[in-house]
Amino acid sequence: MKIESGKSVSAAGGARKAAGASAAPGFAPQMDGPQKAAATAPTAPLAALDALIALQSDETPSRRRARQAKRGAEALDALEKLEQGLLSGRAPGSLKGELERLTRGAELTGEAGLDDVLHEIDIRLAVELAKLERLAAA
Repeated sequence: MKIESGKSVSAAGGARKAAGASAAPGFAPQMDGPQKAAATAPTAPLAALDALIALQSDETPSRRRARQAKRGAEALDALEKLEQGLLSGRAPGSLKGELERLTRGAELTGEAGLDDVLHEIDIRLAVELAKLERLAAA
């Protein structure tokens, strides 16, 4: 081997030797060439999801009023069934579940008069549910 004094030592050559020097004797890492990282799928923008959520929550006040008025009517019907069942001595077992479902669906409509009436109905539902739970516990 011939050593020439005219050439300078470069830093890039040292990094290659350091990587090869760290291998254990008798072990040769496979060097087929540069390996590419697996391509990742680009993430989809969340704007579409945000728009769907905004559309679902942005319903017209008239639809909300109609839905709550229907819930109020169903609640009054359920309370009437409960009254008839208590008078006859037999209330349907599914009635408690129906009263609970109707209580969970409460929301404000933005119309003061309707909201007041629905609030009174919800109070009555809560009272009757408490009575039914007390009877079931006894």
